[in-house]
Amino acid sequence: MRTQKPSVKLEDWAVVPSAKPGNYEALKPGNLLVGRAFGHQRIKQGTFIFSSPIVRVDARRGVAETRNTCYDLGEISPDYQAWLLQQPNRTAA
Repeated sequence: MRTQKPSVKLEDWAVVPSAKPGNYEALKPGNLLVGRAFGHQRIKQGTFIFSSPIVRVDARRGVAETRNTCYDLGEISPDYQAWLLQQPNRTAA
């Protein structure tokens, strides 16, 4: 029997290709989310986290899922939003 994934609110979020600092990436499977987590049962409120790889994105609902967690995407990082606006054929999330 499959259980529902825990839902975590992610604020000041961005998308990166790996846990190494540097580049931003598009919101798509395989990349990682970074941001401040709220509502996680084992992580202190507002702690900056790196997620495991994204497996599914529902941009219309503002939700990204990893293997074990469903992230409700809150406020986007201003730096990430600026990066998105500079990308050809992309718009801000």
